[in-house]
Amino acid sequence: MSETSNQILKMVVISDLHVMAPQLLVNDGKAIEEYLARDRKMLRESAAILDTLVKEILDLKPEIVLVTGDLTKDGERASHELVVSQLSHLTDAGIQVLVVPGNHDINNPDAKTYDGDNTAPTDTISRSEFADLYHQMGYDSASRRDPDSLSYCRDVNDRLTILAIDACMDRLNTFVSRGDSRDHTKASGRLEASTRQWLVDQAAAATSAGRRVIAMMHHHLVPHFHMEDTLAAPYVVNDAATLCQQLLQADVHAIFTGHLHISDISQASHDQGSMTEIATAAAVGYPCQWRIVTCNTATCKMQLHTGTLHSLPGDPTFDERAHAAFTASIPTMTRGVLSRYWPEISDAIAKYRGKHPIVARFVHLPDTPDGIADVLLRHLQEPVTHAYMAFAQGNEGGQDNRELVDQLIHGVDGVVGETITGILRPLARAALRLKVYGMARTVLRSILEDINDIGTPNEAIINDHIAIVKF
Repeated sequence: MSETSNQILKMVVISDLHVMAPQLLVNDGKAIEEYLARDRKMLRESAAILDTLVKEILDLKPEIVLVTGDLTKDGERASHELVVSQLSHLTDAGIQVLVVPGNHDINNPDAKTYDGDNTAPTDTISRSEFADLYHQMGYDSASRRDPDSLSYCRDVNDRLTILAIDACMDRLNTFVSRGDSRDHTKASGRLEASTRQWLVDQAAAATSAGRRVIAMMHHHLVPHFHMEDTLAAPYVVNDAATLCQQLLQADVHAIFTGHLHISDISQASHDQGSMTEIATAAAVGYPCQWRIVTCNTATCKMQLHTGTLHSLPGDPTFDERAHAAFTASIPTMTRGVLSRYWPEISDAIAKYRGKHPIVARFVHLPDTPDGIADVLLRHLQEPVTHAYMAFAQGNEGGQDNRELVDQLIHGVDGVVGETITGILRPLARAALRLKVYGMARTVLRSILEDINDIGTPNEAIINDHIAIVKF
């Protein structure tokens, strides 16, 4: 291999495949329709999507493929076996494939078959079984393994190391079939202290040996909009700022992630430098995107391009149907998210009431997830659908979204007006409006104008689809 070829590396990044093995859908019916209604994933097409992606990647002939988690719909053994079978076409062609698990992939109580109106449990997999299944995709002897997680460190060549981070909390998932009170999966991400130290030590050792390090993880390390770590906490790894600083100290400056199903590049600046996070959209849901990366280890720069899957073989209307599924999913997805995270939402509401007791006296929120969903959808469904679409597509800052921001603020005003009561309603409403509007405008600007580090001297707008990133 020539010196130049050793410096230039072509990578592909795919994420959130959410493959559902076809045999899990025994018969179409109410059960699968209800699942699909609360989600924008194209599950019936998921196997064909992966097959098409694999063929596209084989044509590109990259040296390495990174898969940043949520390989399966809900951790079904059959779905994992299908993913391994498809990704093996890449390894058989001499392409390195490196995977990390996502929150859907292991020990998942939602692993089910669908038969008409009914569902039935099907086999999920354990953490050790995940490593066994993906043995040739990061978990073989060529990697250095963290003893306390599914994290590992892989030297791609003498110039580049991939730091694969497992922050999943599936050990805390609960099963009614195992005696728990409910089936529940933990979507949040967290690293144990031992794993955090192991990762930092591995990164430091690699940089000391003269190799550049690029990280990958399912959960976010750098927020993709203002207050994401508060408003969408399950998507950002716990104590992200500290981990980010530790990785920067070890000279890691770039990370690939997934989880939120959007293609967005964000950047956070610290005393130790800046960390760039490249989130890749879900292959299984509109806009069905993936990344092509040319990595130059001599200049420590990556050139990124975004690919989009518009059609499948024999299915020219795929893109149109995926777009329609995205739009139709907003009401049921809102209800599903509120229901799934109701314990966390209830806790946040209680903490807010404790912190702001005077204002809280006049705020009367419904005490059920469906009740809150009704209020939100009544005032915000249309503008939120447009905003979420813009966010998912990326490069929101290239569009004129001032009218959409006004519509969203008007919708927030409607929610405030409906939930404030009492004799001091005008004063309480004005105080809450002031607080909510200030936060809402900042959050919406950060999303719809695609501003990183909004409100700081490091504000920046980065092209989400075509960019040059330092690592």
